[in-house]
Amino acid sequence: MEFTQVVRKRAMIRVYQNKDMPQELIDKILDNARKAPSAGFTQPQEFIIIRNLQQKEKLASAALGQEQIAAAPVVVAVVCNTQRSASRYAERGRNFYSIIDGAFSSMLILLSCVNLGLGASFVGAFDDETVSEILELPAHVRPIGLIAIGYPGELPAKYKRFSPEKIVHHEKW
Repeated sequence: MEFTQVVRKRAMIRVYQNKDMPQELIDKILDNARKAPSAGFTQPQEFIIIRNLQQKEKLASAALGQEQIAAAPVVVAVVCNTQRSASRYAERGRNFYSIIDGAFSSMLILLSCVNLGLGASFVGAFDDETVSEILELPAHVRPIGLIAIGYPGELPAKYKRFSPEKIVHHEKW
């Protein structure tokens, strides 16, 4: 698919077909995600693949009841090893760069899903401590997002975007 088409088709899909996903597709998605940029090439992004229903249900509960997490065949938890960023950039690396780097990987996951004919939904609203406990994350690893992935079971709603005139500025605000 042409890149512009992939970007235009990207939407948050929250309903999935009851159809398993082959590991090969997950591998392709994560191969793209691991190529995301990172500050100072510290590569803090890591990924946890969740297929177990009980684990997904716990995560859905920690994510304020966002049921698409439990309903999706696969959830990818994007996490960042903040020590990698902090080793080069101290607090700014730990508290800012590692989050941005995780967001870069997350967007590549979302775009890769579209390109492969899959639907995905990024969930960033969750209780960090609870998600960390569920995923048994060490203290230096921070959850960035939970991405529900599956074959789309809905047509996404179309929302009107702001016009370029409203959001693009030149030289100054």
